[in-house]
Amino acid sequence: MITSASVPPGRSSAGRRESGLRGKRLRVEVLLAGAAAPEPLPVKELVEADLWDQLPTDLPALLALLPQADLYRQDEIQFAFHPTLTRVWCLKGRRGQRLIEAPGDNRKVYGFGLVDWRDGWFDGRIAPGRTADVFCEQVRTAAARSKRRGRVAIVIADNLKVHTPAGSLLVRSMLTELKEQLYLVYTPAYDPDAHRIEWLWRISRRIVTHNHQRSDFEGLLTGVKTHFETLARTPLALLRHIGSPYAPDKRPDRSQAPAG
Repeated sequence: MITSASVPPGRSSAGRRESGLRGKRLRVEVLLAGAAAPEPLPVKELVEADLWDQLPTDLPALLALLPQADLYRQDEIQFAFHPTLTRVWCLKGRRGQRLIEAPGDNRKVYGFGLVDWRDGWFDGRIAPGRTADVFCEQVRTAAARSKRRGRVAIVIADNLKVHTPAGSLLVRSMLTELKEQLYLVYTPAYDPDAHRIEWLWRISRRIVTHNHQRSDFEGLLTGVKTHFETLARTPLALLRHIGSPYAPDKRPDRSQAPAG
């Protein structure tokens, strides 16, 4: 059950309903709660009564789609050639310190990630910038996958300008072409808890950029590619990284522990 305490307050003015941040957060939270429910539930069974008058009007229709929809989360990450620094163990004293040398060339590349919230299927791409063409290619891949499965695609993404129909002609054209097959849902800005694929980037930075000592940019690109390939091969681990309720619980069952 989603409560008012779990949804940040939105901006309000006299005589107007709260909207913006709270409305977008509610849409995402209710969709995720509906996807995790064992059977389809009406929207008012997922949300406490004090939030009913703030629910976005399109939520009932989106919830009705869930039984025949794949729910995806999409985001981008910037990888810079300069290493990101974090604590490491090293021998005590000046001679034992570990030095991380910067390459003196801070070129950047962007990783595009898209994951199925339920089964961990992952699509990872690398591009020189966060552009609408790469975003649309990735979203189209998800929509085509869902169509082959006899389902529709709901993609949760942030509201970066190049992700929206108002900011990109390519996105607008894609949504028109894939009408009834693709639905884009936007998260509030700067809200990583509403967009859990951002949790995955903590792992990505640790593996790819933290304290790295690569001497050429191609080595960084290879590291990103290898990391994305690993994510695609390990969907259950990926689900655990992003806090999906569909991630398997690997904790030991204490009731079956041997006596003694």
